[in-house]
Amino acid sequence: MKRRHTHIRDILPHVSPNIVYEVILTTKSRSGEVDAAPMGLRFLDNDLSSFLLRVYKETRTYSNLFERREGVVNITRDPTVFVKYLVKDKEKYLREEIENSEIVDVPRLKNAEAYIEFTIEKIVDEGRIGDFYCLAIKAYEGDRIIEPYSRASYALIELSINVSKMDPYLKQGLDISELLNSITYCVKVIKKTAETRLVEEYFKILLSSLSEHSSSILKKHLSQSGIHLK
Repeated sequence: MKRRHTHIRDILPHVSPNIVYEVILTTKSRSGEVDAAPMGLRFLDNDLSSFLLRVYKETRTYSNLFERREGVVNITRDPTVFVKYLVKDKEKYLREEIENSEIVDVPRLKNAEAYIEFTIEKIVDEGRIGDFYCLAIKAYEGDRIIEPYSRASYALIELSINVSKMDPYLKQGLDISELLNSITYCVKVIKKTAETRLVEEYFKILLSSLSEHSSSILKKHLSQSGIHLK
């Protein structure tokens, strides 16, 4: 399919600066290894040409952005994508789901709804987090997906994001009680609004992305809240 190149504001007419949007970021190491990961993005200006990524230093995303200084923002509302790219063995998905980008030497994901290719303008060290100030160099539409609103879909994205925070929070000694409560709420919403088999399948994938310690804490909290997943 031929991509239609356009300004970011034409693709995302209702997006506002200084609000965090969840996307999938594809990056590449100096040696050529590709990674994809859910990431929060905050646009910094009204024309959406610059944006901020706040990335934990122990992640592959951080090292890849630091080494290569470029990447691709993949915009999608498909919750399964957020789940798949949290797991440790995500390479099995990447092999089938990436393709060359237009400008940067970093692949994009197939079938995303829009893409923003970018370079890094500035990196600011914030302790355990690096702030990457990015400049969009090309934006274009991908495959438009129109479907009814589903509470399960958006709860699954929120669940994925919250689960991804558990290991970093515990490593920093932060209180995770609010995080656990949010995860519990998301699981309850998904159980009410999605097929049970899918709930079990996605949650198993998410648990596999955690350390054994984090996984144990989460399963114990869910059990205490009356949620028993296989």
